[in-house]
Formats: sequence, C-alpha cells, structure tokens
Amino acid sequence: MWTSAWISVVALQLAASIVPGGERTVGSAVLLFWVVLVAAGLCVLSSIALAVRALRHDIAELGVIAAFTFSVSVLPLVHGLTTPGVLYGPNAATMTSVLWALPLGLVAAAPLLLPRSRSAWWSTRWRSWVAANMFMQTALAITLLAKPSALPPVDMGEPLAIALACISLAGTVALSARHLRLYWIARTRATLAVSISFALIASGNLIWVNGAPMTPAFWLAHVLDIAGVFGATVVAIVAYRRGMIERVVFRPLILRDPLDALELGLDPVVRSFVEDLARKDPITAEHVKRTAESAMAVGEAFGLSATQLRDLGLGAVLHDVGKLGVDDAVLKKAGRLTRAEYEHIKTHTSIGEQLVVNSPTLRRIAPIVRHHHERVDGQGYPDGLVGDQIPLLARIVSVCDAYDAMNHTRQYRVGMAADTVRSILREHSGSQWDSITVETFLGVLDAGRIPSAPSVLADLGNQIGCSCTTDLPEVTTVMA
Repeated sequence: MWTSAWISVVALQLAASIVPGGERTVGSAVLLFWVVLVAAGLCVLSSIALAVRALRHDIAELGVIAAFTFSVSVLPLVHGLTTPGVLYGPNAATMTSVLWALPLGLVAAAPLLLPRSRSAWWSTRWRSWVAANMFMQTALAITLLAKPSALPPVDMGEPLAIALACISLAGTVALSARHLRLYWIARTRATLAVSISFALIASGNLIWVNGAPMTPAFWLAHVLDIAGVFGATVVAIVAYRRGMIERVVFRPLILRDPLDALELGLDPVVRSFVEDLARKDPITAEHVKRTAESAMAVGEAFGLSATQLRDLGLGAVLHDVGKLGVDDAVLKKAGRLTRAEYEHIKTHTSIGEQLVVNSPTLRRIAPIVRHHHERVDGQGYPDGLVGDQIPLLARIVSVCDAYDAMNHTRQYRVGMAADTVRSILREHSGSQWDSITVETFLGVLDAGRIPSAPSVLADLGNQIGCSCTTDLPEVTTVMA
C-alpha cells in the first residue's frame, strides 16, 4: 500500500513534465500573493522549527532536511511577495526565486547522498553546513526583495529552466528513493511519508518544463510544493519526536553515520525485549549495540537488500535475547563456567528462538537467534550445522559477536587488542567462522566502520542489555 503511494507520486512527476500549461488562466495576482504568502510563510516557520529540533537533539539528518525545506520555502516566499501588481511591478524575482529554490535546496541536502566513506568527515560539520546554507538562502531572499533584477530573468520552457528542472528532478528523486530504502529497513510510515514529500516537491518543479503562469498546471505545482514541504517538516518532527527511544538504543549507529538515523526501527515487541534485557543484565549492554552496528556495516559490504539489512540488524540486536531465560548466577558469573553451567547457558539460542518465533514481526529473524553459535566445521550448537547450512545472516552475526566479545573488557577478563582478535579470526577462519564472512568483516574493520574498545557511549550502558561469556578454556569458544 505505502510503496504503491510512492510509485503513484513518481508517476505524477513524469506526467507533470508533459502536461501542457494551457492557455486558460485561473485566479489573480492578488490571490497568488496571499496563497503563497501564507503557505510559504508557514513552511518557513516549520522548517525553522525542524532545524531547532535537529540542533537541540543533535540529529544531523533532521538538520539537513530542514535546510532543504527552508530553501524551497523562503525563496518561494519571495516569489509570492514579488507577485507583479501587488507590492511590486513587473520584475524578474517572482520567477527566478522559485527557479533556483530547488537546486539550492539540493545543494543543502547534498550530505544526505554522500557515500558512507565521507560521513565521518561530515558528522562533525553538519551544524555549520546547515547554518551556512540557511544563511545564504536568507541572504539571497533579502537581496531579491531589495533588488528583483539581481538574477537574470528566466521564463518557463527556456533551456536553462528545463535543465535545472531535470537536474532537480534527478536529485530529489534520489533523496526520495533513499528514504524509500529507509522505509524498507525501518518500516516506519513516517519515513515513507518523507520520501513521498520529496517526490511531491520534485513534481511541482516540473512546471518549468512545459507550463505557463496562472494556468491550472501552475497552481497544481504550488499545491504539490506546499504539500511536499509541509509533509517533510511536520512528519519529520513527529517521527523524530516519537523515535527518542530508538535513537537512545541505536545512538552508536547514528554517531558512526549520522545519515542513517532511521536505518533501524524498533517495534513495541523489540522494545519490550530490549527493556527486559536491560533490567536483567545492564553491565554488558553496549555489546549488543556494537554487534548490531558491526553487523549492519558488514551486511552492506555484502550488498544485502534493505529487507535483509533490517533482518540482520534486528537479529543482531536480539541474538542474545534467550539469556532472559538463563539463570542470573550463571549469566553474571565472573569466573569460568563449569561444564554443567556451560550446557545451561547454551540453551539461550533455543530459548531466544522460541521468544522471537512467537512474534509475527520477529519470526523472520529466528534463524539468526538460533544459529549464531554454529561453527562452519559442524562443532557449534545447537544443531551442529556445517558450512552453508548456517544462514548467511547468522554467520555475519557470529563473527561480529565474537570480535566484540574478545575485543572488549568484560566482568571476567580484560579485552584483547584488536590485532590479537584479528589474528584469532584469521586463524580459525574456515573452521569456527565462515572464511568469506571473516574477510569481509576485516575489510570493514580496516575501513574504520567497526566500533572498537572502549565504547564511545559507556554512559548509555544501562539502556539495554545482553551477555557475553567466554565459557571454556579454548579462546575460540566465544559466547557473546
């Protein structure tokens, strides 16, 4: 249903580009003045509110969306104020202001399309970027109001107008498609609504391809643009306001790549499990967050689909949920486990499977939870699967889980150095862990996308919990 809505909006974009402007005009200059003044003014205010919320809660993506919507609001406000026959006579600003609104908005939104390799650089500079773009857009708006001829006049249908419209279409559709992908991962309707909002804004801009002022198509363009801006700002504010718990739980994901703030959503069932784990064993809470972060990065290196990434992320978060059924004395024991205790803690895989398989929303991740302690040589548990019999997503979680368990200090031992853990993974690649998964993981590790000790968020350790225990003398028998 929701994807169909997105496809319908994209189809509207294509149709809008070939709809004739027609000769019949509708409305008057005064009507245009007031409609745009009120609508664009409200859009400017909602964009500013969105930017304030982004700054207050340190949400990079929200800030960039605010800079984008501000551009496609403040310059259209100039378009309304300079409507000929009201406050101004014939002038160029009434058209040039809206012609450049979306291209400049895409410049502001460019960080949303940056490759992941550039996200670390941008993550510390997004506030300056947002502020600079909003300042320049405001300065241009003031300049056009003071000197309407500051930019050369351009009419609809001219080559420059068509070129800018096509470039803007491509960029805005890319932003829309990115949020559609986020929807398939997070499955939040708000994410899809933002995607559709981008598509609506692009649709309105296509009036420049084949349109004329004051025609029905001209008014339709204004409706699409207003709906898109309000949709993006209002929905984004509501979505992030409701997502505070998700942002706390997955803050490492956001800090490592601020453009992925919505890439993993939690439904109420998952949240309930997370809260239960926090109450049972908060000390090792960071482990599950780091494992999820690592698994998502490795999954992307494997080229997994959005749906697979969602399953992988949720499976990594809940891979140890079965430890809710493990005795506390065993789970939190500081020393090595006895053979009986080890057999008891091994049951967490089957217990976890039963917990998630009973939930329609989590049933798909049951194989990850059950099989994340299998070994490719068949010596793992609970089923002794061999090689490719182990699901790929479980193999990924297994490697990420083991690396984090060995690399970080726990109740019972000091964490190993990253180079030592790297050597262990390579040594037992093909026996304990899948060799392709190990090499992919190490490539992601070399790229700096695997969280390393110490955790950057020790203060959030009481938010969620899981457990990781090295139970037997062999260093490669990792329980995490």
